[in-house]
Amino acid sequence: MNKQTVERKLQEIVHKKNNMKYKLSKREVAELLREKGIHPTSQRIEIAHFIYQKPQHISAEEILNHLNKEYEKVSQATVYNTLRLFVEKNVVKELIFSSDRIYYDSNTTNHHHFLDLETGKIYDIPACLIPAPELNKKELGNIEVEEINILIKGRLKSNIAEIGSSNNEALRERN
Repeated sequence: MNKQTVERKLQEIVHKKNNMKYKLSKREVAELLREKGIHPTSQRIEIAHFIYQKPQHISAEEILNHLNKEYEKVSQATVYNTLRLFVEKNVVKELIFSSDRIYYDSNTTNHHHFLDLETGKIYDIPACLIPAPELNKKELGNIEVEEINILIKGRLKSNIAEIGSSNNEALRERN
């Protein structure tokens, strides 16, 4: 099985959990924002509607480019300020891989990520497959842990057998 076939099969694997917020109408997106305590302006609705089209990891630049092609002009500041608000209100998760590689994840459930170094594609891994370490104040001194993110970097092997079985099923591409 070649790498393209592996990637295509991984794209076809869909988790049912957390799919309820995808492909929402703009009216449903506005209600979701209200439920999160966010005033649903037209630009916030457009940004959230685009993010929630499907499970994905998307950059602020990709959002800005899409909105400016499809709709009215939206400023870079509006997109960044809206994304910051969405992160604070748990509408999206922020993934900081490096200072110049920041993505926004439409999946806000607890999960980890695999970054394919060859293609740059990001895959979700359910948290139950890789338990995060239990950290307490004794182990870390004065540090208060808010969140633990696990990022695995590597390369997908082109000879992954039985894509639909065992842990391979857990990988879900989200670019």
